Amino acid sequence: GLNHKKIHDFIYHNTRGIIASDIDYVLPLKENKKYLGMIPNPVIQNRKDFMPELAEDTINIFLGINKWNYHQKGIKYFEKALERIKEKYPERVEIITVENVPYKEYINLYNKAHILLDQCFAYDQGYNALEAMAKGKVVFTGAEKEFLEHYHLAEDEVCINAKPDVDYLVEKLSMLIENPLMIEQISTKARNFIEKEHNYISIAEKYLSIWGKK
Repeated sequence: GLNHKKIHDFIYHNTRGIIASDIDYVLPLKENKKYLGMIPNPVIQNRKDFMPELAEDTINIFLGINKWNYHQKGIKYFEKALERIKEKYPERVEIITVENVPYKEYINLYNKAHILLDQCFAYDQGYNALEAMAKGKVVFTGAEKEFLEHYHLAEDEVCINAKPDVDYLVEKLSMLIENPLMIEQISTKARNFIEKEHNYISIAEKYLSIWGKK
């Protein structure tokens, strides 16, 4: 609304520089004279936080629904894809859909997941996705060409690019369900990616370096 714009304008006019925290912010800022570059979001990673073991028979897929950003995150595409996955693999998947539950219950269900469906309309990952990747989950989120090129990654290497396309989502989910080894490989690479690119100490050092120059 208008108040948000006023706050934005006030902050913008009273800053000496703007730092982007992910690729989604880089694209609109690239030509801005105040733009100082991108410093990724910091993540504190607990080395004990490993993805739950893959049982032979069941892969857990988690979808958290928040009515406030239901359309913004493209949740309806995930819901439609999951309906088809449930029909296609009735014995091999457990679909965990969570809406308005107490935090403790939410976390218990979230921790069980091997695959997490985050959002469809992004070039890069938000905080929810990064924290899930730090725990070794295979996350469907923003991983567009710009993100892959920036970090020198291959498609499906550290997460799955989520598109607002039900057929595509079903195809990617099917690929993982039929190849559990791929889930383990992406899980390991996701954790390593967070450790390398989002480590909170090295991110803090990047901020200090930029502040030192201004």
